[in-house]
Amino acid sequence: MASKHLVLFGALLLAGAAQARAADSDKLQCVAALRLHSNQLAGQVRAGDEARKPELLQVLRQGGAFVGEAWLDGLGNEDAAKARLAQAETEVRALGASQAGALRSQCAAQADAMIEHAPGWQRRVIDRFAQSRMDKMLKAH
Repeated sequence: MASKHLVLFGALLLAGAAQARAADSDKLQCVAALRLHSNQLAGQVRAGDEARKPELLQVLRQGGAFVGEAWLDGLGNEDAAKARLAQAETEVRALGASQAGALRSQCAAQADAMIEHAPGWQRRVIDRFAQSRMDKMLKAH
């Protein structure tokens, strides 16, 4: 009887770990999708389309929400995170345009909800992160 409980407990632990990895993977795919989109927008702004700046800032805020959540969760070391993000970017690039757009929309909505429910200090950090990132992206090359 005890062994059945032990097996069930082990299965539940493995299922929880698999869900956590899947959630991390989903977050990384969101960061990747938003990052790729922000790079496109930054290129458009640098090419003279100043009207895209507010959208760029919003996408950077959304990406910042995921990055901030990962930081608060204490996920992995920086080198491992960069490698996992590079892999996620490769996966997102491999998606068709409609799939990538749907992923980006889903991630944007999720990020907007996270920002809305975040405490004020966290929203300020996200805003500073996004503005700083935009300033760096738009510097003359």
